[in-house]
Amino acid sequence: MKFLILAVLGLLTVLSAFPAAFATHSTPFNGNGTGTFTDTSPTTVLITGTGYYDHLGLTTLRFPSTITGPAACGGFTATEQDNYTGANGDSVYLTVHDTICPTSTLGAFQLNGSFTVTGGTGRFVDASGSGTVSAAVTFTSATSGTFAGTQTGTITY
Repeated sequence: MKFLILAVLGLLTVLSAFPAAFATHSTPFNGNGTGTFTDTSPTTVLITGTGYYDHLGLTTLRFPSTITGPAACGGFTATEQDNYTGANGDSVYLTVHDTICPTSTLGAFQLNGSFTVTGGTGRFVDASGSGTVSAAVTFTSATSGTFAGTQTGTITY
């Protein structure tokens, strides 16, 4: 019986050490990027570019986007499935919900949205987190244009 009690106490001691050894914590996931976008259908857009983001460094951006409807501001709403790939090949995946509103300048829009980190590759395979995005969007033709944006949020991995 004494051996069983010692074994249980030993097991509890070992198990209580694991949360500290494997603990993760939220850290900033901020950055900025620029690039272009092109309509791929009447309701889809492909956004590509480069940027610099916390935990990734120089980053390649690929954001397939789907127009989901009109916005109260006279613009539209969209959902993106974003892939941020760092120089070492690790990626972070985000789902982004945007509202894109016209500004007073012809062809210029303001994008504001929120994101949820949904995982990734490499060290980000089980990543989670959330935050906000903001971008200036300019149409240079009826079906394409440019963007410059920032994001502020957190990531846990």
